[in-house]
Amino acid sequence: MINKENKTRVFITIIAILLIANIAMLSFFLFGKDKVSHEKRPDRKTMISNFLKNEIAFSAGQLVQYDSISNRHRDSIKTMFEKLRGNKGLQFKQLVAGDFSDSVITAVAEQSAASQKMMELRMFNHLKNIRLLCTPEQLPKFDSLFVKVLNRRGEGRKNQGNKKQ
Repeated sequence: MINKENKTRVFITIIAILLIANIAMLSFFLFGKDKVSHEKRPDRKTMISNFLKNEIAFSAGQLVQYDSISNRHRDSIKTMFEKLRGNKGLQFKQLVAGDFSDSVITAVAEQSAASQKMMELRMFNHLKNIRLLCTPEQLPKFDSLFVKVLNRRGEGRKNQGNKKQ
């Protein structure tokens, strides 16, 4: 049989091995990350601008117009997001004041849906305004490729999320 002193040595050895393994794993996760994952991806505006320039063959003038349209759109959407954020508190207060009745829940949901509809309409009009910058020769490329570039952006986010898991 193993005496008490030998049991203690075995337990200390096991604890030491586990401690070393934990330190090794922690250092691997903290210091062993890919340098590529730390590279900053271009923002959406830059990505779309590059796409319009390289794939659709936008001229410098068209890119300046796109930049102006994009800035106006970003400002208006930012304002809408701020309003939506503020409305969440008001919606919760309405729910509480109405004791979470079905009619109050429906009314609050309809308000939220109307706000979402306005956001979608602004986005679609923004895309329409970008499309209006295209020459007749550029329109077929824009119509066939623009959806692909927007979907590729979403896939990039999904792939990044999968890498983190």
